Amino acid sequence: MPGKAPHQESPASRKSGTRKQTMPHDFNQQIIKEFRANRGKVGGPFEGARLLLLTTTGARSGVRRTVPLGYLDDEGGRMLVIASAGGAPRHPAWYHNLRADSRVTVETGILTIEAEAAVLEGEERDRLFARAVEADAGWADYEVRSGRVLPVVALTPRSVSFSDLPEGAPSPRDGDRLRVAQVPAASGDRAAVMTAMQSLFAGAPALGGDVTPALAHTGGVPGLWVSAAGGSAAGDGVTLYVHGGGFERAQPALEPLMAWRLSEATGRPVFKVDQRLAPAHPYPAALDDVVAVYRSLLEQGVPADRVVVCGESSGGTLVLSALLALKEAGDPLPGAAIAVSPLTDLTLSSRSLDVNEGGDVIDRRVAEHVTVQYLAGAPADRAPQSPLHGDLRGLPSLLLVAGTAEVLLDDTRRFAAAAAAADVDVTVDLYEGMPHAFHASVMAQDPPAVAMTFLRRLADWVAGTRAGRAR
Repeated sequence: MPGKAPHQESPASRKSGTRKQTMPHDFNQQIIKEFRANRGKVGGPFEGARLLLLTTTGARSGVRRTVPLGYLDDEGGRMLVIASAGGAPRHPAWYHNLRADSRVTVETGILTIEAEAAVLEGEERDRLFARAVEADAGWADYEVRSGRVLPVVALTPRSVSFSDLPEGAPSPRDGDRLRVAQVPAASGDRAAVMTAMQSLFAGAPALGGDVTPALAHTGGVPGLWVSAAGGSAAGDGVTLYVHGGGFERAQPALEPLMAWRLSEATGRPVFKVDQRLAPAHPYPAALDDVVAVYRSLLEQGVPADRVVVCGESSGGTLVLSALLALKEAGDPLPGAAIAVSPLTDLTLSSRSLDVNEGGDVIDRRVAEHVTVQYLAGAPADRAPQSPLHGDLRGLPSLLLVAGTAEVLLDDTRRFAAAAAAADVDVTVDLYEGMPHAFHASVMAQDPPAVAMTFLRRLADWVAGTRAGRAR
């Protein structure tokens, strides 16, 4: 869309030349301020555009300069920007700056990325520019108007940190036990996810997995064994699945489907825990159930390092709480743990509860309701019930997953930063534009592409942990 600005080198580049010389700069500064205040979202003529903030070092002045740019995602986490200057005959200043110093800073609104800029040449440049034109013909129009070959620049991340965490919060970078990926989404991915999730309420697809119990007992806690991969619990390990539902709801028709998908991804039998639910059974009943099932696996010969513990939403909270409870009790910890869209701070202090209000399938009122019911008077600022407030040292490798549009986004970001600062290996996958627990769409008859991406990334991550390595 030529008028929508994703192909502009700078949103101000189209402002009328009859304005004062300072107007483009002031206009850009307004966009930068709005971008930073609203986690990468801007309104007006650039609402919905895919923007980043690029900071370069002046080739002559040495002064750091920031401009808003449209961008495209590329393989390996690279981001592509095009030096179009809105079709002007000269290259923009930021392009000259990065030619002199390739070290740049990129802001996405969620992440701050230290990156290396490289001007692409030859076939690679032509191929990627053609891809940009295919997505938006405005790039070709700019090239014709400019009378020059528009440079395509690849920005390769070197380190990543979280933007705008609360004052005093740790924010380690990649390499300090923290690996962060912002997983891009196509324009129709969110709609596809919502459609798939709605389809589940109309009727659950048939379960294709084996439901034969893999072990004799599960510590007196009910649940269901599901296996899509065969194998034995003692030899291949077990994935322990803790369902979500705000600590108070279960969906017996759907949860076995998630267990099946997790069995496919982790290559081992899955036990779906039917933990007790609030308000009839408030904290610590559900946590005690998860811990009891885990201990029963070890009692029956399953090696701790072959266990993967996985949960979403309130189930993700219980996974992290269980790790803390087991560590405190001196139990061997599992080989890996996965929490999708977890609530980690039950004081509800995360900024995203308000910043992302209205863009998610849940809101602050839902979070307030479920925490009050679950805690039933227990303190919200203590662990293990509120995982962020615990001693995170010694936890196993963690995969934390969230959508960038969800109100619990900062619960993931803050916990990841605290865990990495406590010397825990943490991988964070942030799915662009996705709502709370978007991964539930993997249970649909025809899962959307982003849901399958989630499963593939989860499988690859497990394979690289202690739980996934061949014994």
